[in-house]
Amino acid sequence: MNNFIQSVLGLPLTDPVNGGIYIAIVVISALLIAWRLRKRDFVSFLLAAVIATVAFFVLKHWDVPFHLFVAGLVPIAALISLIHHAGRRVLMAVIAAFSTLAVAGLANMEYQSYPDIGSLDPTPVAQEMDYAQFKAMKSSDSAAIVHLDLPGTNSGFTARQATAYIPPAYWTQPERKLPVLVLLHGNPGGPEQWFGSGEAAETADAFQRANGGLSPIVLAVDATGSETANPICADTSAAKVMTYLTTDVPTGIKSAFRVDENQQHWTVTGLSYGGTCSLQILTNHPEAYGQAVDISGEAEPTIGNHAATVSKFYGGDESAYQAANPAHLLEVKKYPDNQAIFIAGNRDNNAVNALSQLNDAARAAGMRTFYTTRPGGHSFEVWRPALREVFAWVARRGGLADLTDPFDGVQDADLQR
Repeated sequence: MNNFIQSVLGLPLTDPVNGGIYIAIVVISALLIAWRLRKRDFVSFLLAAVIATVAFFVLKHWDVPFHLFVAGLVPIAALISLIHHAGRRVLMAVIAAFSTLAVAGLANMEYQSYPDIGSLDPTPVAQEMDYAQFKAMKSSDSAAIVHLDLPGTNSGFTARQATAYIPPAYWTQPERKLPVLVLLHGNPGGPEQWFGSGEAAETADAFQRANGGLSPIVLAVDATGSETANPICADTSAAKVMTYLTTDVPTGIKSAFRVDENQQHWTVTGLSYGGTCSLQILTNHPEAYGQAVDISGEAEPTIGNHAATVSKFYGGDESAYQAANPAHLLEVKKYPDNQAIFIAGNRDNNAVNALSQLNDAARAAGMRTFYTTRPGGHSFEVWRPALREVFAWVARRGGLADLTDPFDGVQDADLQR
């Protein structure tokens, strides 16, 4: 029975066959709507088109693929028809339900958030708790996942709760002060991205199991303030995000946990917006973190348009923007004590172009760097394995030497100056 359950949980959700099934459901649903509705009822499709068009322009900055908007017409049309027509409601309810699931499946194909059925409701690799419960623990031979507040004392930034993975060595080897890996999410998104679809806890847990309980302490922290906000990871009139991430977060971590207090042993890593933010942090405040990993980041901090970004956050002052722009800082400053890794999906042309150039610029500025691509687009198909690929390197940079790398990831020799 257990084998059967494991087989079901392992059924893929993102294989090409799945994509064909999702498309077939959407097409059949559209044909059924067209067949069942009278001509005058095609207003449902018209209203759906209007809604999808508005959504397209609202979400344009996030580069949502156009085919998802087209597919989204079908469940919207079915729902509109379900609301406005007394007859055929059972059929329309079925069409709405199946086409909605199919569109969700297509979105999952694009972003690879849930690779299989088991990932929809994963089994935690460690006990989850709040910070009060963590503080009450005097000993443990297993890991813990801790939810805690890291207040914006200096920045005034209102942050959502952070999530931390604490390895068993925190209790079993109390003489050790472990290094820190800070993870930054994308936009839209929140800290839960890394501990959900990003599988940060699973990655850290696999690493500590291969190394007698040793692992960096991993924290996913808030970098935007809300699910949809984009404060460009800077200190501006909108918010002091940079101060939060470089001052408040390290201070809060040191207060909450027993860690290696040498922040040059710490690494900041991010995906998409968080990747851009990671390089912003390293170039603006190299004293705050010794290393950065930029996964699928952009060429510069942006809300989608350079002029609009400078206008909104810097009052049109281009020089003020450039003073915080990593691409410019890498031209005018040197960073001989820092290291950076850049990872892009090989189908993510924007990230490939941006990160290959930033890698060259960082190396010219004195950093030891490494640039690579992974199969995939701008999705968790890249971000999950990218974290595994750099994890042992993060541990070594944090002073955890002579450990096994269960992921066969980046080697120190891969980084060049």
